Amino acid sequence: MFSRFQPFSGVVPAGYGYDFLGTKTRSQFIAGLYTYPEGTLLETSYPMFNEEYLEWIDVLESVVAARGFYTMIDLGAGFGRWAVRAAHALKQFNHQLPYRLIAVEAEPVVFQWMGLHFQDNQIDASQHCLIHAAISDSPGDVLFYIGGPRGGPWDRSPDDWYGQSLAKDYDLSGESEPDGEYCGFPVRRHKSGWRSIRIPGVTLAGLLKDLNLVDLIDMDIEGQELPAVRSNIEELDAKVKRLHIGTHAKEIEDELRQLLSAHGWRCLRDYSLFSTSETPWGTIAFENGVQSWVNPRL
Repeated sequence: MFSRFQPFSGVVPAGYGYDFLGTKTRSQFIAGLYTYPEGTLLETSYPMFNEEYLEWIDVLESVVAARGFYTMIDLGAGFGRWAVRAAHALKQFNHQLPYRLIAVEAEPVVFQWMGLHFQDNQIDASQHCLIHAAISDSPGDVLFYIGGPRGGPWDRSPDDWYGQSLAKDYDLSGESEPDGEYCGFPVRRHKSGWRSIRIPGVTLAGLLKDLNLVDLIDMDIEGQELPAVRSNIEELDAKVKRLHIGTHAKEIEDELRQLLSAHGWRCLRDYSLFSTSETPWGTIAFENGVQSWVNPRL
């Protein structure tokens, strides 16, 4: 699959990291990101061999298989790197193919970064929709963690942590108190020490409502992947060609296998979280799990 795409080469500005498609990423987005001195003549190579290798494959395969129009939905998009990578892959593989990218991110600082990332990579504003929200079972506001107990391992800046999630049930029902503001959002500190803000929640069905066909949904939504798929399975069956799912619990993995198999989806790749697994490309150590599914109906 990678051989269908030419690695980027060219003179690059300072302050950015680059992938093999030429997607550039600001150093402020990722702690410790390697960047290049101004005017460096850079010759990139294909991606590192790790769990993200499989995400690359799903993105590139979805681009190659697209016909007539390409649509991608990126859930838990972070600063939008996979959606932007899809756009760069399209420009190289089939630059005349129109496309639509929908990227959903809940963390407010990271959402602001996403707008910058799309601008930096010259993605036409008419061809993407960026949504500040969390994926939820029902529309309406939700509580979203922006940090753990102060001084603890999850009291981290956004560039050093991309694992924020919806608040747990015990914090939804428990007591909380005001704890300042974060990006203009009032913060509540819960008894657990975790801090949350109230943000919009959107459903997968709502995102799919006005779309005819989706080539890829890429989701990394920190434990919400099962309810998102389960509560919208009919819409997925009817409209979505491919799913790339980052998984965050063994029970979630098991139930996704049962649900998607029962609905006729075909599993391409399935590797459990916290495992070291043999893949067709060699041995990969997985932190999050990875499941890749295609819809034979479409």
